[in-house]
Amino acid sequence: MRKIYNSFIMALSMFTIIPTPYIEWDDESSKNMMKFYPVIGLIVGAIWSLIYVILSIINCTIMIKTTVIMIVPFIITGMLHLDGYCDVCDAILSRREKEEKLRILKDSHIGAFAVISLIILFFLQFSGVYSFLEKNIDIRNIICLLILIPVISRSLAGYFLLSKITIKESSLGTYFKKGTNKVDIIIMIGVIILSTICIFINSGLKYSIVPLTMTAIVTVGVRKCIKEFGGVSGDVAGFALIIGEAAGLITLGIM
Repeated sequence: MRKIYNSFIMALSMFTIIPTPYIEWDDESSKNMMKFYPVIGLIVGAIWSLIYVILSIINCTIMIKTTVIMIVPFIITGMLHLDGYCDVCDAILSRREKEEKLRILKDSHIGAFAVISLIILFFLQFSGVYSFLEKNIDIRNIICLLILIPVISRSLAGYFLLSKITIKESSLGTYFKKGTNKVDIIIMIGVIILSTICIFINSGLKYSIVPLTMTAIVTVGVRKCIKEFGGVSGDVAGFALIIGEAAGLITLGIM
């Protein structure tokens, strides 16, 4: 039980900026960290929806509400996944040979393609959030989706990281995959299915399109990364998470 608790605290401290009790890093407990990845998404989603409710109660302007809601997940996670998104965009858009793309992927410096991709991402997410706020969608539906979109995005990222071949140059991806098995993969798939069912029960068939769109976009994105890099990595998982959440918000805005 102690190891499970340590695994949760390690995952929470690794993937968010939320203060946690001090524990000694344990490689044995790290084997269970990925099992808590969807739980981290649930925590992020709960905070996300709570802030949305607070902004609605104090009657903020739609522009302020949109901006705050858009940046909340990035702040909670310490911009961790945005780093992976930028690295992947820099590497893929360089149009270089595979070896050079892998070098760029591991390079800590940010390039022009990453900056451009980040600006595009922010524009798309801002427009998606603004659009669904402007439509005055039932607050119950918005809360449900804000809670579950981070859960689904992390489950998708975790699934591909655990089920696909890992780039040998990816030390972080290899570390998180070490000690995992089919149970971890089944957990990710089960959470995605369960989240989709919850959205269907709470919000109806119409909003069930959101997780389906997220799954489709992430699948296409990860397959592109596998083709370009020969596998997945921690950066690719971060990229998958970011494009998944963006797809969810944009889909919600279009509906």
